[in-house]
Amino acid sequence: MKAMLIKSPDGLRGSTPADQDAWARFARKLEVMKPGTCLRMEWSRPRNGPQHRRLFALLQVVAENSEIYDTREKALVAVKLAAGYCDDAIDPRTGKAVPIVQSIRYEAMDQQTFERFYAAALDAVLQVILPGMDRATLQRLIAMVEEGWA
Repeated sequence: MKAMLIKSPDGLRGSTPADQDAWARFARKLEVMKPGTCLRMEWSRPRNGPQHRRLFALLQVVAENSEIYDTREKALVAVKLAAGYCDDAIDPRTGKAVPIVQSIRYEAMDQQTFERFYAAALDAVLQVILPGMDRATLQRLIAMVEEGWA
């Protein structure tokens, strides 16, 4: 079960109706759980949701303005590579290093790391992927995409 929870004066609550439903089901299971039952849990503090959406707006701008990276998925891989957000692996067939992009999942990076990645992603887009675009234009296009999502 995954659910986004918010601390309220009355305790934890789900951030959406679906999250609240999942939290309520979990709480009911805890009530009837027999002593000695094992439970594995993970928790994290989620990143800034609007900033995460801003990254996907950036990827949309790249997809709309690049002939090579014409989808957000392709744009994401290109941005990760251009920003250096990858590890090297050795291709066993050739012995040469090949880049393996890292994950940006919520679980994979905290807010501070994501902020550094986003700054590097902006720079990478301007310097490598869309070098003819200036920062003000890129930021204006990102804002336009974000407004369409509001």
